[in-house]
Amino acid sequence: MLKIGFIGAGTVGTALAVRLSQKGHPVVAVASRTRASAQKLAEQVPGCRDYATGDEVAAAADLVFITTPDGAIGAVAECVRWRAGQAVVHCSGADSLGVLEPARGRGAQVGGLHPLQTFASVAQAIENIPGSTFALEGEGSLLITLKGLTESLEGHAVVLNAGD
Repeated sequence: MLKIGFIGAGTVGTALAVRLSQKGHPVVAVASRTRASAQKLAEQVPGCRDYATGDEVAAAADLVFITTPDGAIGAVAECVRWRAGQAVVHCSGADSLGVLEPARGRGAQVGGLHPLQTFASVAQAIENIPGSTFALEGEGSLLITLKGLTESLEGHAVVLNAGD
């Protein structure tokens, strides 16, 4: 099973990490703008470790979710040392996969998984994920993985094409 990491420990990242862990997916690493936020998420997920940098998350995980504010996704994709075969997924409803081009350029597969709703709080987000619709974007085995994660979260997948 893929080891999952998160860069960004806000509402969406925390809710996804908690729900994926509850469904048996190994969420092993998190980093955030502040170490306190990363520690808070890690405390809610058994086996998850908080790190100071995105590079440390990328080294620990096979699949990394970038759950930062939209304006920071490109900077994260640019500065992290991705590796070939790794998967990098953003959760932005506004950005295309183009924002992850630096990760793709380093050999990572890139994708998008966006819950199509707003979340007022972490508790509400954790509660509302089941039954949510998720917009997915990706290719090949990564798209299959994202569909599987959506099913595991008890969500409904809508697959987007580039530019949708």
